Formats: sequence, structure tokens, C-alpha cells
Amino acid sequence: MHPKPYHLQAATESLDSLIAFTYPKVFRQAFTQPGFAVLDFGADYTPEKLRATMVALKNGLHARLMSERGIALHYQWLGRFDQQETTKFHRDNAAAQSFLMLGYEPTLVKSRLMLADYFSYAREKQLSEADYFAFHNPMYVEGEQALAPYVTEVEGFDASTYRIVLFNNSCSTGAGDTLGLLHKAVMVTPDPTVSRFVNSAMLAFAAPGEVEGFSEEMQVAFVQSANRMPNANG
Repeated sequence: MHPKPYHLQAATESLDSLIAFTYPKVFRQAFTQPGFAVLDFGADYTPEKLRATMVALKNGLHARLMSERGIALHYQWLGRFDQQETTKFHRDNAAAQSFLMLGYEPTLVKSRLMLADYFSYAREKQLSEADYFAFHNPMYVEGEQALAPYVTEVEGFDASTYRIVLFNNSCSTGAGDTLGLLHKAVMVTPDPTVSRFVNSAMLAFAAPGEVEGFSEEMQVAFVQSANRMPNANG
């Protein structure tokens, strides 16, 4: 049994099952879905295999979106970094309809990941997205405290395993739009003598026929390389 409905022990799962698991949870248009999914591949993966799975999952989600909604899913950025900084609740600066995929490699640095359903809070308070950040910004203590009932701390977040977390980073509320989250990382045991590598892919909706910002060659380089990759704008 999976510890939480958003969590999947994914080491033996097919790509089709990963797509089926993540798609309704992440591309949500109602609050009945969490807005995120966690895939745990155990300790017997490799960094290259993790990145290859990220690329394959993105391509599979793109195909399903095209089939069901006629919407393309493109990369906005693709990279890898060593991160040990605690953050406040925020959304990454990306397209209005965007989705962040993080691939965590095993590390000795233990961390916590929290996701906040700020859209649910804003709707209950009858606030627009702009007014929410203007008057209830969680970067400040009062705003974070008000958001507390809408926060989910990801359970089963095992620093010794390879994991993919995919969550909705969207901020728009038009017809047909998906509902995003804020995210926050807390470093429990930071250690500058070791690494905490995170592979990062920001995905965004695009019109059919729009040119993908990252070529197949760039995607292969991401899979095979341990280096930081440039974004689509260089």
C-alpha cells in the first residue's frame, strides 16, 4: 500500500502507469486532486536513468495532453544543480500554466518538501491571484501563517532514494486552466562537504505546432551529462 495517494513506489512501474498516475493529480482543474505527485524509484537507480525517466515522462504527458486537450507540453528550462538552501513558499518564475519536475538524487542531506494550495485559500477568501500575493504574500510571516491549513508536507520523502516530484506551478485562473501550488524546501541537515543534486525541468503549455525550445540533442545531453544545462534562451 502506498503511504499517501500522491506517492508511488515506482521502481517496477511502466512508463504508462507513471503517466496514468501523475496526469490527473498534476494537471488538475479542481481541488479534488492534490496538484502534485511523488515517484520513488528506490536506491538502485542511477542519475542518468533518473534523467532519462524525466524526459520520457514529459514526452508521455505531452502526448496525453495533445490527445485529450490539444495542448502541447514544452520545456521552459532543463538543468541540474546542487542545492542546500532553505526557501520560503513561492512559485518559480515561469509561464502562467507551468509544471515543475524535480528529480532528486540520493544524498546525505536530509530535507523536507512542503506544498501549499494557495489557490484554495485565495478562492475561500474571494481573492484574485494578484491580490493574494499583494496582501497575503507567504514570503512574510503573517502570510505563511495564514496559509498553514492549506499546506501538505510530502511524506515518505527519502533522501537515500531516487525520486521525481512533479507539481503544478501555475498561476492563472482562466477557463480550462489548471490550479497551481506554492512550494518550500527545508534543509534539515545541510552539509557543505557533500552534494544534494536536484535535476530540474520546468514544463509549460504551448500551442500545437509551436517549436520546442529544447532540441532532442539538448535533451540527450541533459540525460547524459552531470553539468548544469543552459535554458532555452541561452
